[in-house]
Amino acid sequence: MEVKELVPLAPDAFKAEMKKRGWDADLLAVRWGMSKRRVNQIIADADRPRYYDDAVMALPAILR
Repeated sequence: MEVKELVPLAPDAFKAEMKKRGWDADLLAVRWGMSKRRVNQIIADADRPRYYDDAVMALPAILR
């Protein structure tokens, strides 16, 4: 089995994944139980823990 190198999401890619699924920082703050300010800090931090990348990639799509 081959293990691929873990490549973190850049802040713009993180935002793009959120937008693709219909999420914004306000909704994500409610979903994750934290302040909007903290969510924005997480988004902007390229060295964020990788579990946030996993979490944003697994968000359900919001149909508006």
